Parts: sequence; C-alpha cells; structure tokens
Amino acid sequence: MVSFLNPLPSLPQPLGPYKVGTSEWEIPVSEIPSTAKVPDSKISTIKFRLYYPTTDSAPSKSIKWLPSPQRQWVAAYSSFLGASPRVASWISAFPSLLNYTTISATPDAELRDKPRSSHFPLAVFSHGLGGNYNTYSAVCASLASFGVVCVAPEHRDGSAPISFIRSSTQDSISIPYQKYSHTPTPEVLKARNAQLRIRLWELDNLFTALTSLHQGRTFTNYALPTQDTPRQSILTDALDLRPGRVTWAGHSFGAATMVQFVKSVYHRDHVPSLEGTPYENDMDWHPLYTPADNGHLVQQITPDSPVALLDLWTTPLRDESTKWMLERPMPCHHRDPTSADTPPNTVAILSAEFNNYVDLKNRTIAVLSRQPADAMIELERRKAANEASSTKPTPDNGQSMPMPTITITSPPPPSSSPNSSNSSNSTSRDVSPHSSASPASSTTSFAPSTSEAKPSSEASQTSTVEPHLYLIPNSAHLSQSDFGLLFPNFTRYLMNAQDPHKTIELNVRAILAVMRGQGLPVSDYTTEGGPDRILSSEGLEKRFVRIPLV
Repeated sequence: MVSFLNPLPSLPQPLGPYKVGTSEWEIPVSEIPSTAKVPDSKISTIKFRLYYPTTDSAPSKSIKWLPSPQRQWVAAYSSFLGASPRVASWISAFPSLLNYTTISATPDAELRDKPRSSHFPLAVFSHGLGGNYNTYSAVCASLASFGVVCVAPEHRDGSAPISFIRSSTQDSISIPYQKYSHTPTPEVLKARNAQLRIRLWELDNLFTALTSLHQGRTFTNYALPTQDTPRQSILTDALDLRPGRVTWAGHSFGAATMVQFVKSVYHRDHVPSLEGTPYENDMDWHPLYTPADNGHLVQQITPDSPVALLDLWTTPLRDESTKWMLERPMPCHHRDPTSADTPPNTVAILSAEFNNYVDLKNRTIAVLSRQPADAMIELERRKAANEASSTKPTPDNGQSMPMPTITITSPPPPSSSPNSSNSSNSTSRDVSPHSSASPASSTTSFAPSTSEAKPSSEASQTSTVEPHLYLIPNSAHLSQSDFGLLFPNFTRYLMNAQDPHKTIELNVRAILAVMRGQGLPVSDYTTEGGPDRILSSEGLEKRFVRIPLV
C-alpha cells in the first residue's frame, strides 16, 4: 500500500542547469551575535540546510530525504497522521520507501564560482506545519540549480512532526509536534503567536549567522560527525547581502511567518504604544519580534525585497494583539516604480485546494492589498452579496477554519472568526487608557493612528507596483511541497491534483521571475518562446492564472 502511494525512491532532478550541493548546519545560539530575545530556553541551536550551486565536476551523489534518526521520524510522522503511540512505534519498526528516498544534491560539495564577479543571491524558505528542512527540497534544490543559495531552516516551535536539538556532547533533546484545534479561538491564536515568536527569533538568528558566515566567521556545527575545529565556510564572501536583495519565501505557516517577519522589520518604528492600557504589562500583547535598530536586518528588508508566498495561511496572523500588524501593508506597496512595467517583487500562489475556500482566498487577497482592512471589508461585502443571491452551498459553510498542514489529509472547510465578522472588518483605532475591551475583543485594535503609521510621507500616496496573486488549477496544498511528488497517486485520487512536477516547476519559475525582476543574477529559465514570462499579463501559462486584488 505504501509503495502504491509513494512510488518514487528519489525526488526528481532539479530544474536548472547547475548541479546542486547541500550541507546541514546546527549552530549553538550562544555563538551567534544576535540581540533578539530568546523565547524558549530549550532551543539552544538553530538548524538549517543549505542548497547551493556546485561545480560541474562534483560527484553525483544524494542524501536521504528522511532525516536521522529515521525510526523516530517515521514514528513522528505516523503519530502526526493520527496513529496512536503504540501503532506509530510499530510502523516505525518496518522500513518503507521513505527510508530510502533521496534528494538529488551532493553533500558538502564545493560552491560554484561566483557569477559574473558578483555574489550569489540568497533565498530563505520557511516550512509549514508538518514540515522540516528537507520537505521542500524540490523547490529549494531547483532554486539552487539556477544559481541561488537557498536556506531552509527547521523550526523548533512544535510545527515539525519532531525536531532534535543536539549539544556539544552529541546528546539531543526532542521537540514534539504541538497539535492545536482547527478553530481560531483566542487560545489557539495565542498558541500560534507563541510559535511565531520562536520562528521570527530563529529567522533573526539565521540571518545573523549567514551574515557572519559571509564575513568569514566560523561556527561550531553540531551536524558534523565530529566536533573538530570549526572550518571556514563556503559562504565566505559569497552572498549578495546588499539592502533589498535577500528573497523571503515560505509555504502555508511558513508563508505567514515570512509576512510577519518582513512586516515586523519594516514597520518596526510604528509599533503602537501599550502605555496606559490594560495590556501594558501583558507580554502576550508585546510585539512578537523586534529587530535591533543597528542590525543588518533593518537595512536588508526594504520595499524592494523579493517575497514569495505559497498557499499563505493567514489564521496565525489574526490574533487581536497583532491585528495592527495585519492591517499594515506589505513593504512592496512603498516602492517607487521606475516605469509602468516595473515587475512585481511580491508574488503569492494559491493551490486549487486553497482557492476553493472563500475565507482563505479573501484573507490572502487582503494581506496583499495596499489597505488590508479596507480590502477585507470589501471582500466580506462581496461574499455576503454572493451568498444572498445564490442558495448554492459553498465550501465556506460555517465549519472549522482549516489548519493547513503538510499532512496526508485534506484541510477542513473554514469558518468566520470566533469573535464575529466584526473582527475582520473593524478598522484601526486607538484605545484609550480606560478602555474596558479585552485582548480577545473585536472592538480593540492597537493600530497606530493614520498620521503616525506611514513609513514615508509620500510613498503610500504614489503609484506602486502591487503584488501578484496566482492560482494553479488542479493542484493540492501538498503539491507545493515534496509530498505532492512523493505521493502523486494519493493527491490525484483524493484531491484531483494533476502533474505534481509541473506544479513545482511553476512555483520555482515564479520565484525566479521575482528575483530576476529585481536584477538578481539567476540563470534564465528558457521556454520554447524565449525568456520566461510567467508573470507577464498575457497569461501564457494555462495552469498559472492571475487573480485580481482589491
């Protein structure tokens, strides 16, 4: 049965012209010069995988897709999919094709010579629920095969089926998966905020570590088989870290993480004050993450920063304490376009499965819009008008909000916020010190006033290059990860997902197009008609459909 669902012993070769190398890193946070506040003392390391272009002479080797220790990972995935601990342990005792599935990347290979006397573009990719640093290898390795250094962190927030934290003694502790309800109650949203605090802190430390590696610094790497003297990284003087040049990408919860991260950095000077409010000393209402004023990140994330969001899962962004951030625009809305045909630097892509849920689609559109709160009001108005004019049932039928996961299940249909529709429709307002509203109240929003909220005096009033949103028909939520490739029969029969290789290709091409549009030196993806124009207005790809924003 498993071989029928998972017929592939290896993932496909990357799409680009270069061979791909890979290396695993686990760095003690005590060695990373970050000032970000540690949200959980158990997390003593950051863990990530590098995917990068290597030399043509590099040996054609591969690495195991399922991390070590494999038996514990199989048990964790089995438990994640609903098996009891006893059954999960029994399943893990028997080898399956997943134990032998490989990623087409050469471990610890050399880095290719720098392109055209410049530096390699850097992309950071954040995983969703049920993911780890290997579960998006098809996307990450393909980006690397076009000349990108792609970094995939493994988050220790309880979103992975399991994650192991090593130490200098090679002992490890495990972080199990944290399962929460599908319904976005205040308690669930608070738990998601706790996960976001960890994820944003990890991204801060990750970027700081990458910057240090680029500068020639060495770190202890617990992923190495022996703890030898740290050696110089292949990333020394290799990365393009000029402002606005790093690409931030993610899938599902990872996409939500990147939205919160880039906005937290970009809008850092516009955090509303809690002084004099009932929540002044409530840490749950303090910012999830605050970058250092003099750090590299505050110069890095600009309106020109490339952003790619695959099946953006907006539920973690909806807590009342972070509503002010949800209502802030993406940084790209403050770009100053050089011409009418300036290419977009922010792109979002919906699977057909996500597109079927009205709330998920509408909230994604709102996040991408210049005025997210106003856009949500308009979208709710249209939704109500459509429902009033038709008695035909839709997937948005009042059941639980989906908890999109990298799982072998289809997400349940969504519902409105538990607080009522006012939660999504209310506009920003200041709260007086005597306000009696509770943190979960839909009548409370600590958004800054209009006069103090604008990052620049003119940018928000000028013509901007809006983000692009696309739909890939006949695709599933899993199709944007390795799971769509590894379980094609399952996704085809249960989710009507067609041609998973094409779905991955479209996602990769869109990310590359965004990077290329920003002048980053990535290799061309050549089509029969010439240079790739996947983001053009002509609609050249039948399975890549533009969705208008509000």
